[in-house]
Amino acid sequence: MQHRLLQWLACPACENDDLVLETTKTATEQSFPSSWEEGEHDLPGISEDGTERTEILEGALHCSECARVYPIQGGIPRMVLDGTDPAPASGHRWTRFDGTIPEYEDNFKDMSHPLEPESYLGRLVLDAGCGFGRHAFFAARYGAEVIAMDVAADAVASARENTQHLQRVHVIQGDVHRPPLRRAALDLVYSFGVLHHLPDPRAAFKSLSTLVRPGGQLQVWAYGPRAGSAAVVSGALRGAAANMDDDNLHRLSSGLASTLRLFSHTPYRFMRHIPGGRSLVSHLPAHDHHKWPFEVVVADIYDRLRIPVLHTIPGEDLETWFVDQGFLDIKVTRRVRNSESFRGIGTRR
Repeated sequence: MQHRLLQWLACPACENDDLVLETTKTATEQSFPSSWEEGEHDLPGISEDGTERTEILEGALHCSECARVYPIQGGIPRMVLDGTDPAPASGHRWTRFDGTIPEYEDNFKDMSHPLEPESYLGRLVLDAGCGFGRHAFFAARYGAEVIAMDVAADAVASARENTQHLQRVHVIQGDVHRPPLRRAALDLVYSFGVLHHLPDPRAAFKSLSTLVRPGGQLQVWAYGPRAGSAAVVSGALRGAAANMDDDNLHRLSSGLASTLRLFSHTPYRFMRHIPGGRSLVSHLPAHDHHKWPFEVVVADIYDRLRIPVLHTIPGEDLETWFVDQGFLDIKVTRRVRNSESFRGIGTRR
């Protein structure tokens, strides 16, 4: 944790933003003067010449209002309230992110459409449900200051591992229903692939909307209603995996990934450039995952089987949610990849 993160945090229990920092272990990291704007060298934790920054590895945040204490462990503020349902372990706890793989960036651009890379420059951004940090990486690379948040301990550990070389990415453990952030403080909040896993996605949407400043934007992507063989097969696999331990589920996921590589990804790679072939192989299951490294395909399958999809959200519902929370310039578009999903974006009034 960097000292500068404190200016955006708030107690998730009482929303008080007067948090007292206790530090017990720090580390000095190399910094680059060009990374900091004029005046930022004067902030706590940054050396006068901007060549070093202090990372708080262990300590605590004390709420001056309700007296709750939130530990800082492994450089991550742990700001989840007692009683919050723990998230299932993610398969991406084994994933090490490689930002040089172009497909990762293409995927982020697809998710975040109609935003462009320049849309992030100089903005304060929340990645709500950050997973292993791949989206936070690109938002930061495009010039944003990014707060990457997830409720799962293994997710934030992986996100920190994958983004700790980026000076403007901050990783926190927090819940989208009670986010540990100041209200109306963020320029952009996005949440990709999270809402459909939550018991009350509309309440989570409302909670995230309170974090957006007037003129800022909220963007989400979620599964829409599904039908046909894909829905039947997915349901059957989730039922079979429900009581598996982590090791057996990982073995099953590896086997399914190998099957997809052989019977879907490989035919798609070879036939998509043949006249008439693309229309044929575009119906193969999960063919668009052919571009991902094998271990990422395994982790994605693992997560789909371990983490239940509790709701599907039609595009019409997303649009209604944006309207109800006072957003303007609302755009909801459909993404179809052998199944249906929707992305939506709106500007806070």
